[in-house]
Amino acid sequence: MKAAVTSAPAKAILFGEHFVVYGKPAIAAALKRRVRATSTLNDVGEIRVRSMLGYSSIPLPCTDPYLYEYDPHRHIIFSAASVMRLLNKHVGVDILLESDFPYGMGLGASAATSVATIASVASLFGSISRNEVFRLSLEAERLVHRNPSGIDSAVCTYGGLLLFKDGRIERLDARDGYNHALHALRFMVVNSGMVKDTGAMVMKVKARGESSREEFASLAEMSEALTMQALYAIRCNDLARIGELLTLNHGLLRMLGVSNDTLDAIVCRLVKNGAYGAKLTGAGGGGCIISLIDEARSTMLLNALGGYETFISGIEDDGVIIHRMYT
Repeated sequence: MKAAVTSAPAKAILFGEHFVVYGKPAIAAALKRRVRATSTLNDVGEIRVRSMLGYSSIPLPCTDPYLYEYDPHRHIIFSAASVMRLLNKHVGVDILLESDFPYGMGLGASAATSVATIASVASLFGSISRNEVFRLSLEAERLVHRNPSGIDSAVCTYGGLLLFKDGRIERLDARDGYNHALHALRFMVVNSGMVKDTGAMVMKVKARGESSREEFASLAEMSEALTMQALYAIRCNDLARIGELLTLNHGLLRMLGVSNDTLDAIVCRLVKNGAYGAKLTGAGGGGCIISLIDEARSTMLLNALGGYETFISGIEDDGVIIHRMYT
């Protein structure tokens, strides 16, 4: 049986979430946790998906995404169907998704699953470029997040530490002076246990921008200033300053209205117990907190967190990976 196994990394937005949709810069990183996609051909003419979200089965050709818009795997079905249309293939595919990190917690699971799926299904029939993987993933993300910035799909496709600025995507670690960041930055990611709704948070921010234009513009300028200061601090390997800016960025997101008491308390506990800094990552309203740490203090931090699910990660250099093909 012909099969292809691929994977794509989790992501964390370090600076600039929400405002990147409005043209402001952002910095994001791939993390060392992955989603794996295993695709195999079937002879029943269906796209069948199994993951921690359950099981779905949709007959080909799957040309109208509105026919399955309420399916929990709609972006995966759309991703697989898009690849097959691109490659002019019309056969059934089974897709198994397995993840090292939680869904719905601000770590880019929807983008990682779509990126891994696209690469896996494409590998059954040939290959496509990473740029095509990114483009198809961004189309799939629109089913989930309405108006995505492209950050999640880009990080999950290309890996590394990325800067989004002026409509361009650049790997920072490819710049002179930033290579150390791949090795110097260590993060503790804390799962708040509160499932977020990215679409709802994005719409909340949009409404805030429309109702309070001057205040929103001021917050957007503050976000840009924090991001550009962080860019310099990363180049200087100034961990204390990066951490301070992370915490300031969380305060900005709190002012924007996308934090809550639980997330604020986790940030406070991390900083109080030795993290350089911490902030929510992603849309907010729940999800995960990311903190910059010295690993020597990780035990103290774990003890202070009182049972929250956590993991420690550096920056993942690789984006989507094709692991193996077999028949």
